[in-house]
Amino acid sequence: MSGPVVEMPERAEAASPIRRFAADVRGATSIEYALIAGFVFLAMIGSLRLYASKVGQVYATIGNAVSQN
Repeated sequence: MSGPVVEMPERAEAASPIRRFAADVRGATSIEYALIAGFVFLAMIGSLRLYASKVGQVYATIGNAVSQN
């Protein structure tokens, strides 16, 4: 009967960088802040698109009132 193709110590060494990467939490806070900023930006763009025509109408009304006086 032949032995295992990959010995245990080699397999453990191959998994070690993966485990280290999964356990590494450096920079997690900055990534979280970047995600929050991205979501806030998307919400701002969405609300801008939603209210753009209404705001344009308000400015047009103000412009017409100013030009008449």
